[in-house]
Order: sequence, then C-alpha cells, then structure tokens
Amino acid sequence: MQHTVKSRVGVPTPVPKPTISYWIKAFPDATKPIMARPTPSPSGQPKPSLPQATDVVIIGGGIAGVSTAYHLRKTRPDLQVVLMEARQLSHGATGRNGGLLWPALNAPWVKTADRYGATEASRMMAFELQCLSELTQFIKANGLEEEVRHAPFGDGGFYVYETEQEMQAELAELELMQQFGIHTDVEPLSHRETSTLFGTDAFVGAVRQPGVSRVWAARLVHALARMAAAAGPTEGLVVAENTRVAAVTPLSYDDGVGHVRQHQLQGLPAMEEVVPSINISPLWPPAESADRTSYSEALDKASAPLLQVTTETGESLLARRVVHCTNAYGSSLLPELRDALVPVRNHVAATHVPGAAAAAPTPAFPMDAAFFARGGYVYWSRREDGRMVVGGFRDVVPDLEWGVYDDASLHERIRQELHAYLPKRFPGVFGGGLNPEVEWSGILGFTRDRFPFVGPMPGRRGQFVAAGFSGHGMTRTFTCGRVLADMVSGLPYDTNFPATWLPAAERFEPAAPTVLGPEAAAD
Repeated sequence: MQHTVKSRVGVPTPVPKPTISYWIKAFPDATKPIMARPTPSPSGQPKPSLPQATDVVIIGGGIAGVSTAYHLRKTRPDLQVVLMEARQLSHGATGRNGGLLWPALNAPWVKTADRYGATEASRMMAFELQCLSELTQFIKANGLEEEVRHAPFGDGGFYVYETEQEMQAELAELELMQQFGIHTDVEPLSHRETSTLFGTDAFVGAVRQPGVSRVWAARLVHALARMAAAAGPTEGLVVAENTRVAAVTPLSYDDGVGHVRQHQLQGLPAMEEVVPSINISPLWPPAESADRTSYSEALDKASAPLLQVTTETGESLLARRVVHCTNAYGSSLLPELRDALVPVRNHVAATHVPGAAAAAPTPAFPMDAAFFARGGYVYWSRREDGRMVVGGFRDVVPDLEWGVYDDASLHERIRQELHAYLPKRFPGVFGGGLNPEVEWSGILGFTRDRFPFVGPMPGRRGQFVAAGFSGHGMTRTFTCGRVLADMVSGLPYDTNFPATWLPAAERFEPAAPTVLGPEAAAD
C-alpha cells in the first residue's frame, strides 16, 4: 500500500513504503556539520575499559543520553553509569541540526486534539514551554551562554507562507489553538507587512512568534558531559565513545510463580557474585492504575532484572537498567519499533561568516531571526556570527527521504533546491548565490503522531527509551532526560510529563510521511 503526499503544485505524488532493516546503524564516515565540537574530547583517545557490571547503561551520546546521564548523576551519585556511543558525543542528530529552540506542538492541532483530546494536546504544549524554560534556566544558572552560544533571536521566529491556501489553513489552525490559550502571543502579518519587514515580495504573509532562541547543540552536549562527570565520584561515570552496542539480552526473568531463572555468562563471574540477590517485582503499575508517576521497584543493589549488553567487538557487561537514546536508530536494538520509528534524512548547509575570505564573500542577512516555510519542510536562521544555516527541502523528492539513514552522503536534487531557495527570494542579499561553506546531512527519527517515546519499553523489563523526537528534539530532550532519569532510578517523575508520550503498544503503529506531521497542517 502506498502513502500519498501533496507536492508543492498540488499534484499527488506516490510515496512507496520503505523497507527498513532491523539493523540500522550510523555511518562511520558521516558528513561533517558546521557545529564544531569543542576540544578536548575523548574522541580518538583509547577507549576506556568497561566494567564487568554497572547499574545503568545508556546507549547514545546525543543530548537525550547525556542529559539522562547528567540527571542520574545529580539525583543518584551512588549509581555507576556507563554511556556508550557508536561514534562520538553529539555526532548524531544532536550535532547536525540547526540549533533552534522553537516552542511548538510539532504536530497539527486538529489531528492531535482529535486523537488525544484538546486537554491532553494543551498539556503537551504546556510541557513544551516548561522544557524550553528549564533548559534556558539551566544554561543561565551555570553560566553557559557563551560556551553553548545560546541567545534569543532579536527579531523572533517567523512562519512564512508561499501561497494563500497555505496561509489560510495555517491561520485557521492557529485560531483554534488560541482558543485553548496556545500561541496567544503569535502575531499575524499581512502581505504588505511581510514584504516591508523582509524586504522581499516572495511571501504572501507570515506570523511572528517571540521566544525563539538558538544554541550550539554539540557544545551543550559536551558541557553536560563535563558536568555529569563532576556530579559524583569519578569512577561512577564511564563514557565509551566509538563503542557500538550490538545486543541487549535479558539474563534473568520471573517464570510467573515467583521463581527466577538465570542464564550463566561465559567468561564472566556468576551473577550471584555480581548481584548478591535478585528480587523481581512489578516495574510499572498497570494501565488502569491512577499512580503512573513512580516505579514500584527502586534501582538498588538487589534490583532485577539483569541485562547483558554486548558490543560489536564482543565485549560484554551486566546492567540492571539499559536506556536506549539512539533516536532514529532505535529499531536496531528494539525491533518492535521497526515501523513505528522511521529514520528520515535531512539536509543542511551553512554559509561563510559575512565578509569572510571566500570566492564570493557572504553578505549579512538583514534580520536576526529564524524562519519556517512550506509547513516546516524548509527552515533557515542566522547564527550569532552572522552566517546562515539553511535546511530541509526533502519535499522536492518523491520519497521525502523517508526510511533513509545514510548521513554520509547528500541528495543532489535537494542540494540544488537548497542552494537556490534564499537567492531566489532574497536576491538583494544572496544575488551572488548561497555559496555555502559546508553541507551535511542528519537522520531524524519520526513517529506516527510526531511525539516521542519516553519511558519504559513494554515487554522489556529494565529497558527504557527516549527516541522519536521527529525533528523537534532540541527543545524537549534536556527535560525528557531528567524525567527518564527519575523513571530509571525509581523516583516519582514530573507530573507535568504527558502520559501520551509513554511507550505503549498502541503507539507503535506504522509511521507515515504525513500522519501526523508538522507539515500536514499546510496540506
């Protein structure tokens, strides 16, 4: 069965359903983004020795994984945490995005409210604003503004419209949201106001949203990793880069009548030497329970189950909890997410710093702002040094880069559109062409409803996940890491966290390119 999406000229284009391998993994020779990673870094240094056993293994060194490690170390410094990253810290989607902190639902309001109810949709948006506030306060409280290049856009964020039809659909959606108190500070701009403000007649209108800011995500990840290391005993955190996990295997389970069956590990001590006692109890209250804010089993030295984590090179270690923070690559270790968590490739380019020595020096863009166009398929923003970061454009190819997890290459058709977009609409600024300094690709992880899976994995005792942020992870992942850390350690978690983001079998429906996506509102 084929899905259908609307092309920019309104002609339905068939989108073949992709065949995605259970074993998808990041490419070692990925394209290089502009968001430079700070030094020094463990990258390239000899890998640390892995312990035989640990309390928590976190798989994935992006902002979700490192935030989870940081918050675990803050609340439970007595626990030992091992973070394993297949490449280097922030080398995945975290270090490859445009660094936008843009508060939004990230899904069509009407479809979200229809599925989950207007009250729950409003709750999601309230949590989104909480996430942004929490990350902003964390950066300020720790004096990280300069290090992570965090600052609000002076002119705000703009949704711009290329057609009257698109604008009317979006404004109707906005009106419905404002009835529930969402985006009441968003300001619509007429065609004349937009043309005057932007200095171009390329758009029929726009809306301005305050409170949008930028950050260098890779720098934020490295700051979090440094602070996680300092939050407890030195031996309590091991960061293993260039360490790809190949399997997570349960080694103990309850047979249903209170007896625990154990598998022995070849080449490792017997489990009773690593974990003195095993006492399995329910990990999560049943769905009908009113209390879904804590686990009934704390993470302590007697907790179970026991899990074996095996790397691609054959190394193994034991863990009481395993946290999957690999976003689009989650289905390689969690095959039940094969169709529910789909990799989608995104293209990005960055110009030279204005006036920098180049074949054609880049002029300065006249507005300190971020922009979304074509319902989210296209975006661009100005960095603090004046360079422009431009991304998206996957709507110009039939398959929308759906099911593509190769971030070591670029699509030539998309590159052409990306290069031409701003020069065509802002000829006074980019008359000589975009002239990018660097181009790269990154892999997003999309879910059906465009909301993430955050919490315990159904049917996998002791395993948790934070994935499927659907191109909108920068605003949410820091706080989701805090919530996940509380879940993992058995503490009550934030009551503001939307229950609809918990992983559940009914949410593992096959994802599709336009159900439900932020771009669907424009269609």
